[in-house]
Amino acid sequence: MRATKLLASLILSLTLVSTLAIAQQPKTPTENDYYRMVTFPLPDGLVLELSGLGWLDKQQTRLIACTRRGELWLIENPYSDQPALTGQKINVTDAAGKTSQVTASEKEIVSYKQMLFGLHEPLGILVNPGHGFPNGIYLAQRTELTRLEDTDGDDRIDVVETFCNSWEINGNYHEYSFGPKLGKDGNLWINLNRPFGGGQEAQGYWRGWSIKVDNKGTMHPVCPGLRSPAGLGKSLDGEMFFTDNQGDHVASGKLAHLKPGVFHGQPTGLESLDHPLANFKLPFADYPKRGMKWGDAVKANPKLIAPALWFPYPQMGKSQTDILHDTTGGKFGPFAGQTFVGDLSNALVMRVFMEKVDGEYQGACFHFRRDFTPPILRMAWGKGGTMFAGGSSRGWGGGRAPYGLSRITWTGQVPFEIHEMRARPNGFELTFTKPIDPATAGDIKSYAMNTYTHLYYSNYGDKRQDEHPVKVTSATVGKDGKSVLITLDSMQPYYVHGLTAPGVRSSDGLPLLHPEAFYTLNRIPKK
Repeated sequence: MRATKLLASLILSLTLVSTLAIAQQPKTPTENDYYRMVTFPLPDGLVLELSGLGWLDKQQTRLIACTRRGELWLIENPYSDQPALTGQKINVTDAAGKTSQVTASEKEIVSYKQMLFGLHEPLGILVNPGHGFPNGIYLAQRTELTRLEDTDGDDRIDVVETFCNSWEINGNYHEYSFGPKLGKDGNLWINLNRPFGGGQEAQGYWRGWSIKVDNKGTMHPVCPGLRSPAGLGKSLDGEMFFTDNQGDHVASGKLAHLKPGVFHGQPTGLESLDHPLANFKLPFADYPKRGMKWGDAVKANPKLIAPALWFPYPQMGKSQTDILHDTTGGKFGPFAGQTFVGDLSNALVMRVFMEKVDGEYQGACFHFRRDFTPPILRMAWGKGGTMFAGGSSRGWGGGRAPYGLSRITWTGQVPFEIHEMRARPNGFELTFTKPIDPATAGDIKSYAMNTYTHLYYSNYGDKRQDEHPVKVTSATVGKDGKSVLITLDSMQPYYVHGLTAPGVRSSDGLPLLHPEAFYTLNRIPKK
């Protein structure tokens, strides 16, 4: 009996010690520890199917949003720490750590004012672009680029005028116009969705094109081959990029460089090449040649340009949307100069690192922030490096709510991430946001890689073609303590190289917050 009691006491003691040890172990950080997210409450009856974001003032305190339903809203007090409506309760924590609910004070109240209604599905906002354009709010409706103006300062739109309507529309439900965004040339860029279905298919000029409009209201075609190009954004070096959604002729979601006279693969826009303003002609009668791997298709089709980056479906989203380059100078964390891309279906924001190899862009995508409440269609920077993001599912699904607006702020803590992934002649150089543990980072068992490509053909999307593992043959830690050169037994142009690094640890023992990276390797550098 005494032995039994002694054994029971020993088991209890060991259990308590084990429980205490578990309780004392540091919690593995999550995305929320680094980037705090809040979602804005909406008044009853306000269906904020957000489709564009902008600022009325240079101080970035008065946020405006257009909606898919054709409305324009002014959102006041967008930096409220806990956005609330009048009469709502918010959580307050006292010095002792006790949390209670109190009625929101005026400094937390967010208000909404309708500035205009009756627009035709606007899908972007740009305020006072300068460069010779009259002041005002510019947005792309289905049929035109429109300029709005509040002439008497009462926050109601008094002037609605057509600035450019040089593209055609047939009434197809999918003939969206995305934009505008200001280019380095001082023009306003717009992407035109191709129509879907039979009947009126491709009968309107400039469907499936990227275009730009100068300050006189004159349209200039840039390039065809776009399918559903919901995202448009200018990089820090001034180049314009777009995102496209998986579908016919689009194997997976992609990010691509917009250049005059190139072809991005979707053939609807080729129907406009007989127009006098078209900037190239068909190279041959049965253009484009299809049914081959993308690398071969680029060689077989003059003008065809490969994406700078493929987004693996569905891990890195299903319906890529807005492009937001990090111009915050470090106020949003360690990713200054990189690119953020939204996704509608998976309600997330991804991070992209790009580089130029032989004059063309390519690069890697990483997870950044997931689990938004609304789908992500549009993003915008606010003051202090604050990101605003929101959207509308438009009936397609995505997000825990069908529409809305969220805000993300950096907490000041640096996440342990792969910061950059650069192509090298026989592998990739990885840099990290924090010092690395040399033992784990220098161990080839900490890494795994596979590679695949896609077919260029008319089918709706494409599975991964020729997918196979690639052997990591060495991992050499850099003298800076924050980089690793991994060498591979093979590399293939026009293939996506998917890396996982679950074994790598920071110098303080943390795993990578996001251990996956997908690099689209179009060109292998010579040095």
